Amino acid sequence: MPMFRRALLLIAVLGTTLLPAQEKHKLTLTDAILKGREYYPEQVQALQWIKGTSNYCFIKDNQLVQGSAKGKDAVLATVEDLSRGLSAGDSVKRFPRVEWTDAKTFLFQLGARTYAYDAASKTSALRFTLPADAENEDHDEAYRHIAFTRGENLFIAGPDSITQVTFDGTDGIVNGKSVHREEYGITKGTFWSPDGSKLAFYRMDETMVTPYYVEDISTTPSTFKKFRYPMAGQTSHHVTLGVYDLHTGKTAFITPEGPLDHYLTNISWDPDNEHVQIIVLDRATDHFRVERFDAATGKAERTLFEERNDKWLEPEHPLTFLKTQPTRYIHWSQRDGWWHLYLYDTKLGMVRQLTKGNWVVKDIFGLDAKDRNVFVEGTAPIDPRDPKGAMETHLYRVELATGKTVRLTAEAGTHSGQLSTDGRYLIDRWSSLTVPGVTEVLDAATGKRVKTLLASRDPMAQVAKGNIEFVQVPGENGDVLNGRIIKPSFFQSRDQYPVIVYTYNGPHVQLVTNSFLGGAQLWMIEAAERGYIVFTVDGHGSGNRGRDFEQVIYRQLGITEVKDQLHGADYLKNLPYVDSRRMAVHGWSFGGHVTEALMLRAPGVFQVGVAGGAVQDWRLYEVMYTERYMDTPQENPKGYEETALPPIADQLRGNLLLIQDNMDVTVVPEHALRFLKSCVDKGVYPDFFYYPGHEHNVRGKDRVHLYTQILDYIDLQLGVKR
Repeated sequence: MPMFRRALLLIAVLGTTLLPAQEKHKLTLTDAILKGREYYPEQVQALQWIKGTSNYCFIKDNQLVQGSAKGKDAVLATVEDLSRGLSAGDSVKRFPRVEWTDAKTFLFQLGARTYAYDAASKTSALRFTLPADAENEDHDEAYRHIAFTRGENLFIAGPDSITQVTFDGTDGIVNGKSVHREEYGITKGTFWSPDGSKLAFYRMDETMVTPYYVEDISTTPSTFKKFRYPMAGQTSHHVTLGVYDLHTGKTAFITPEGPLDHYLTNISWDPDNEHVQIIVLDRATDHFRVERFDAATGKAERTLFEERNDKWLEPEHPLTFLKTQPTRYIHWSQRDGWWHLYLYDTKLGMVRQLTKGNWVVKDIFGLDAKDRNVFVEGTAPIDPRDPKGAMETHLYRVELATGKTVRLTAEAGTHSGQLSTDGRYLIDRWSSLTVPGVTEVLDAATGKRVKTLLASRDPMAQVAKGNIEFVQVPGENGDVLNGRIIKPSFFQSRDQYPVIVYTYNGPHVQLVTNSFLGGAQLWMIEAAERGYIVFTVDGHGSGNRGRDFEQVIYRQLGITEVKDQLHGADYLKNLPYVDSRRMAVHGWSFGGHVTEALMLRAPGVFQVGVAGGAVQDWRLYEVMYTERYMDTPQENPKGYEETALPPIADQLRGNLLLIQDNMDVTVVPEHALRFLKSCVDKGVYPDFFYYPGHEHNVRGKDRVHLYTQILDYIDLQLGVKR
């Protein structure tokens, strides 16, 4: 590493320690939860590349500033500039986020109106006006039209008019919204063709799904919110894909062959604007077909290829087509045990595997202008005996012609990339346990630093905070697990401290990362300052460790995960500074299930458990998630029976606080109520708190109440005095 760069990073690490000494203050829960931004490293606000150029822009001092890789920064637009051309009643007080349509024009939103700003004339012009109740807005690439939903119907707004696309939306019929409960990479319900002439959209028929109700006490008397919730093994909804042609005003529907309750995932368009690809996953989630359809007629043309796995498949990424070679596309697969990229051709089939090895591709963040290289984020190499590489995220350049892969980032940490539209430069934003945050411009070919935009000072420098350390824990099956320990600032190795274990340990989630604070949440810093060791370990099933590590949990959700957390507890007990007689465990959702399972299946290991939004019985959880990992209750009755928690409520020893949100549409209240009923039947006395008005987890100002309650409960039960 060049001497200048080392010096720069040293300054970033030391931060305010170079200033005159100041007395450090304790972080409060209110500060940690409601003022969190003040305690995270400074960022370059709204940083992005300007379309069609090697220039970037960002917001500073309420102005839009333009910069270049090798030039000086200059003000591009002010609030006063944006105000010229606004409609009566609209005004700009804070510079809004912008989206570039070309090198001279960007768009911004003020309420329901979208304006286009011309950088040459320094004036704004109204582009769109949407209804006040418009939702799920999605614009085409050139920003000529915006798709949106009102109620359960789909609409398209142009500069001068609004067109209603569907008319059948009603209770149980949903158009233009995400489907399959946003599993399998689904985050939206509309998909524009590259030229904006056609719009593909989901239509979901869930009339056959049993309704579920949660109570809304904001009305007097209370009312009930109705939604459709297909539980494992029950009837699921049916989805088709419509394609609306803006020129003809007609819609063609695509209904792939097979059972109607299969999953239509990862929609992608050909560059020719005439074909749509769908990864059609069967409900058993062990087989998918990549199907190609004629967008004009909705008819299937052919199956491009198929994949199978004897446990599960979970496609989460649409095909990425090359603009310069329209028949070629990039596909993601875990077929060799790791998420890697494969180059395919619609006529020739697979051309080559692009990335290989014991590491995980996590994201594609760009292709260069000539489609010679694809740029990705991925882990470092992962050695099963020393898996620290799983905690890293690096930037890579991959040559499409050969698959040659070049790592562009050298510093250990978590890197995030943005590629300029010409592919010459990339922005690298990164942090690590020792570096609060750095934002740099790199040469996209070599990774060489061209310019540093920001080296963040440590925002926690004047906060009382102990050491955060990474550890490795022997786990189930002899695998090594990554963990994190947070110590209080007054830690003394000769003393003993109580412990709070925070867990999730569910699919896709990774809690321990080589990033600012090691991936820890700010409330954990406050908890450590109460006198706790705060510990987290990522066990089997958690993300970014490869297919085999994740699939160990198949058909027995919560069994191996609990064993891994017990290995973590054994590790803690062997530390001389841990008081093993005072150990608590806390988690939410999947982590709530693991927390409660630890209290029931390993009574006495933890004296206190706080389980929030916990899945109590996988038979009560949704089809799309549960059946992937557990199969159906009919196919796997033993697995469902052995993982259910209400039947073993009488094994509880110690103190358990169960927390449930009364309007939870993810882990519905029935979970908590069934466990409580079992406790009543068996003469068991847990503590319980119901959060009115909240869905899955507690947000906003009420989150201070939540974590005050959680930590005060643990303090009380473990005898920790503040």
